Amino acid sequence: MPSKNTRIISKLRLDAMKKGFKITALKISNFNFKSKDFSLMVYQLRNTANLKEAHFIRDKGELILYSPLKLKYSDDYDGIRNVLSKLPNEVSEIIFSPTHVLFLWNEKGGMEVLEEVPNVIEKLEY
Repeated sequence: MPSKNTRIISKLRLDAMKKGFKITALKISNFNFKSKDFSLMVYQLRNTANLKEAHFIRDKGELILYSPLKLKYSDDYDGIRNVLSKLPNEVSEIIFSPTHVLFLWNEKGGMEVLEEVPNVIEKLEY
């Protein structure tokens, strides 16, 4: 018999998949996340933003740019940081690729927190 917590996470993942998220374990992800906390899950969705290459890591409550460094010197960097600062604290790392946005999430906060992520990403204008 699954525990209450297991049932909650299972329902969350099922609801997330219905909304278009793809979910994988950090251990088997093809992307190079810097975190090695295997309790975090990789959630993936289609990239609808104009930002096609970037990697941000949460440090001391703030998402900081990991790569590419040239983005830090672009005129749009401050705007990107302001938008990404609205992401929930449960998102510990986020990678933008040309086709997908992947983020590490501790699966706390439920669907309300998860639904904030695509809303914030849509606001990126780069």
